[in-house]
Order: sequence, then C-alpha cells, then structure tokens
Amino acid sequence: MTRPEEARRISLSEDPKTAAALFWQQGLSPRDLERLLSAASHEDESSRAETVELWDAWSRPTEMTLYVPPSLADRPPGVIVGLHGVGGSGAELDAYLRPFADACGAVLLCPTARQPITKRSNFDLAGLFGSRFQDDRWTTDPGDYPARAMRWAREHLAIDTGRCALIGTSMGGIATWSIALRRWDVLSMAASINGAPSMWEMFGPDRTMRELLPNLMNLPFAAVHGSQDQQIPPVLDRDAVGHLRRLGHRSISFIEVPDAEHKLSTMRLLPGTPQFDEVVRCYRSARRTSWPGQVHHHARESEHGRAHWVAMDGIVVGGTASVEARAVTRSRLDIRTVGCSRLRLFLSDRLVEPGPVLVTVNGEEQTVDFRPSLTDAVTTYSEAGADTGRLAHMVVDVKVPEIHE
Repeated sequence: MTRPEEARRISLSEDPKTAAALFWQQGLSPRDLERLLSAASHEDESSRAETVELWDAWSRPTEMTLYVPPSLADRPPGVIVGLHGVGGSGAELDAYLRPFADACGAVLLCPTARQPITKRSNFDLAGLFGSRFQDDRWTTDPGDYPARAMRWAREHLAIDTGRCALIGTSMGGIATWSIALRRWDVLSMAASINGAPSMWEMFGPDRTMRELLPNLMNLPFAAVHGSQDQQIPPVLDRDAVGHLRRLGHRSISFIEVPDAEHKLSTMRLLPGTPQFDEVVRCYRSARRTSWPGQVHHHARESEHGRAHWVAMDGIVVGGTASVEARAVTRSRLDIRTVGCSRLRLFLSDRLVEPGPVLVTVNGEEQTVDFRPSLTDAVTTYSEAGADTGRLAHMVVDVKVPEIHE
C-alpha cells in the first residue's frame, strides 16, 4: 500500500489520469485517497529552526524561515505564515512571531517577498504609490509566496490543514486583509498588525474592498494597530472592523496599542499583553470548516471565484459577482448567483450522496449525476495546493440562467 507521503508525491507530480490509474490499481476509492493524503505518517515534527527554499508558480525561488516550536501538543500542529512589511524579510519577521508560534502550538513559516511576476496588480499598498511602487511586495495571486508557503507546509510537514493562518505586518498586514477577503475558505483565521484593508480608503471609498468585505463574515480575524502609527492610520482598521461588527461578525477584534508606532519593535508583542493574547486566543479558538452546508461568497476575479464547493467563472470585468449556495438535503443543492456566466461545483460525499443530485440555480432545476472520480480527486487536490479540505470527488459545470425579477 502506498504511504501518505508517496501518495502526495504522485498526486502532485504525475498526470492526474496516470496517478488515478495507479491508485485505482490499489483498489482506492476517492474517499480512500482523501484519507491517505490527509494522513500524517511522518515522524513527529522535531523542534528546529532553519531556512528553506520556496518556489513560486513561475519557478522563482525565495528564502523562507521555518520554525517548529520545542513543545507541541499530541495532535499535529497548525501553521502560521508570516508576511513582512516593505523592505523587510522573512528572517526579520521570524523573531517577532516565534512567541506566537510557541503559544499557538503552530509551525511558523516566514517567506521573503519578491517583485510580482505580472504588472496588472501592484497590490493595494498601491493606493499611495500605484505603478510607481517598485519594492518587493505580496500579491493575492494563488501562485505567489503566501499561498505557496501554505502548500509547502501541507506537502512537507505533518500539520493540521484545518488550522492554517496568516499573520502580517505593515505591507504584510495589508496583504493579510486582501488575501483573506479573497481566499477566506483556505484559512482558519488571520491577523493584521499595523495593516489595513485598503490604503485607497485614505482618499475615498474603495469599492473593491467594500464589496469583498462581507467575505470576512466567515473568518475569525484580529486587527492590531499602534495608536501613534503615522504611516498606516489605525482608523482604517478600526472602521473596517466596526463595519463588520455592524454586519453581525462575532469573531473579529480590534486592539489599539497605546503609544505604539508603526515599527514592529514598538508594538510590545509579548505574552500577557492584550495585543498578543488576543491573536493567540483567536488562533486557538478557530478551525476551518470543510464542506459547510452554506456558502456565501463575493469575487471580482475568476481566480478568486471559488469558496469551498462552489466557484464562479465568467465574472464581468470590473464587476463583483456573488453566490449563495446551500445544501438543502444530501441530494439537493439550491444556488443563487449574480454577476457570473458559469458555475462549477466541487462535489464530495461529505456534502451529497453519490447519484442524482437536484441542483437549482436561480430558480431553474437541473440534475447532476454525481459519480466520484479518482481523476477529479487528484486534479482538485493538486489545483488546491495539496489541500485535502478542497479535494473534490467530482467537478461539474452547471448552467447559470438569468434572474427574472
């Protein structure tokens, strides 16, 4: 029988059909494969600190620090990916975040940013500098280092994929907000330190940010800000958190640190302080829910159109699409969507039973014959960056009729 690490290697390196044939020969079903890929057969992670090489989707390497705390619980550890600020590095941030890793029982990964591969996004630090900003920076692209660090952890470490978090500072805090707004379903929680959901808000309402902000209703979030920060005003965090609270978010917090400035060294991120303890509390109490019965998601780009088991495609350029999807029974899905022309469903027997599934989209019914497929299981595991929480047993496209009011 193939060991878990070998199953992961095959799934991530072989052609999906070839890999599926190998697993089929061993008598594995899609659910069996999912269990195998989820198994932590590695030896317990030993305490260590080292620097590893991390590659983005365009085969560009960067340095990433790895820290495994000396004392972990009997269960597999979670993961914290730390995102540094402008002009910083993963190695510099690592020293500040190690106490969080110790307190949370989580492996810490801190990559170093590089220049984006494409020019179409300069990130929403961007509100101030636009295309003239030339420093290394993070992007929301799934091929960039934040997402690749998560993949690296799932591929190389014996971790709990249900407890993966981002903690960013300054530019990394802006990145944490922006990634969480678009890919909230891959995280258990997120924390921003002296960041902001968008720098554009200094000059007026940021339509993109405000239309995506409801996505954070699904994610525990902690915002920590120095009261004397002159570079990124704390009001940007405060207003966004207040808006989410008014919408009904019960797992979001804002901690303003008296007399602290923008520099991380002034933030007193030590055990026993409110700013430290709140982030740890948020992490410890959070866990991602895979295959939830209801999904609400907003997206402005198709690359961020998926949330859990439903994905929007054909999103109108410059517009925001939304979807509300609900598993009514184990054989019926109700979906309402606007702003996109196509939907893709990622089905699992954790959500619906194999066989006929009635899918209602914008009031029109269609029937999907759900037949679990090893090829789809391998494909979705690879495309999701080795995330078994997003591994589907079948992928199907469904029609999106227009809504007639």
